[in-house]
Amino acid sequence: MNTAAFDTLASGYDRDFTHSLVGAAQRRTVWDTLDRCLARQSRPCSVLELNCGTGEDALHMARAGHRVLATDVSHAMLQVASDKLARAGLGGAAQTRPLDLQALASGHVTAQELGGRFDLVFSNFGGLNCLSPSALQALAAPLASCLAPGGQIIAVVMPRLCLWESAWALLQLRPRLAARRWRGGPVPAQLSLGQPPLPVWFHGVQEMDGAWHTHFERTLVRPVGLAVPPSAREALASRAPGWLALMERLDRRWLTAAWGARLSDHVLIQYRRR
Repeated sequence: MNTAAFDTLASGYDRDFTHSLVGAAQRRTVWDTLDRCLARQSRPCSVLELNCGTGEDALHMARAGHRVLATDVSHAMLQVASDKLARAGLGGAAQTRPLDLQALASGHVTAQELGGRFDLVFSNFGGLNCLSPSALQALAAPLASCLAPGGQIIAVVMPRLCLWESAWALLQLRPRLAARRWRGGPVPAQLSLGQPPLPVWFHGVQEMDGAWHTHFERTLVRPVGLAVPPSAREALASRAPGWLALMERLDRRWLTAAWGARLSDHVLIQYRRR
């Protein structure tokens, strides 16, 4: 995978997304489920994080006492994550290492090389959307081998319809943008200026189940970003922070049913290893 675009994003990613109003609101919704999953264990969990980005989730889990191997294809992202963990004094609890999901899916990287069996595999905010449907299916068996018996996966992906995105685009009379997710992809995503676009596929619950059902049993579906808008609407959120806080409360307390995953910006899907 071409990592240049992600490397270019690394220095500004926390400013532009992690600490943005929308990004933080959607992440807190994910953490509600992540924290409950980890709290069910009577001991600290071992977590393999895929596409960790700048390490915000790894930092959160390490602060809660869990052991994290945070991986990403981008060395620049990993450097930001490593520095962040070191500043927090958590470099011993959360380690970082480069990992290309294509290499894991093709067997060029094994579970043994990653350190054996984990209690949880976690992938947040669309990292798995960089994989084609065939690569996503090929990833299932390697992920199963990375998990202890009964181990869990929490995957947060971008599905094939986002009500906010489509409605906003239609209001702007941009029907092609409104429909960009509907066919599943690949859709060229321009992550940064001066870099070639990256292909992105949109995987809803049906596509994820189809790719992973042989090795995993789905246990939970939850929308992320049903009332809270996508990050592209950060300017709107910054003009009305009180409104955004209300939308976040709706997402975290009330709009948690699986039906919302058909309309949300992201969908959280939890699986158990068979």
